[in-house]
Amino acid sequence: MIQKDCVILRAMEERDFDLLFRMINSPEIEKALGSFTLPVNENRQREWMKNYRDTREQIRWMIELVNGVTIGVIMLYDIDMKNGTAEVGYKLMAERENRMPGDIDTALQAVLEYGFLELRLHCIYAHSLSDNLPSERLLLRNGFQKEGTERQRIYQGGTYVDRNVYSILSEEFLPASSAN
Repeated sequence: MIQKDCVILRAMEERDFDLLFRMINSPEIEKALGSFTLPVNENRQREWMKNYRDTREQIRWMIELVNGVTIGVIMLYDIDMKNGTAEVGYKLMAERENRMPGDIDTALQAVLEYGFLELRLHCIYAHSLSDNLPSERLLLRNGFQKEGTERQRIYQGGTYVDRNVYSILSEEFLPASSAN
């Protein structure tokens, strides 16, 4: 468990089933991420949760707020310890009135701290569809730099859309974190 300000990052538990089930079947999240998933039934979701384990290549945390509301999930995946890299991803599904100011920024900062200070990663990167402006703003606000655009990388809704690549290096993050 990791606690930072208003956010608690914790392991996935049975009580998270409903939120995770809604997220995996959400057309809005699928569109925002550019992913393609078939509808998942309750049995399949329960089986996935039962068998899920964090590994050396992937760590997943539920984002719980100090008010007790779980708003989503954040993860490091494609962790490459040899090269010191990992991708960060996040999915949120919470009503605005249940959110707290800066909650997703705080969750992202906590994961960056964990990645850079505990795992000793050198670079953490993220992908975001070019029209996912909230994700782009989140990444830029938290020190990521836009590296470039993967042109027409994702097929969605009958057309190809661009996907942007962002990254932050340990030396870009650490000075900011030590000032806090």
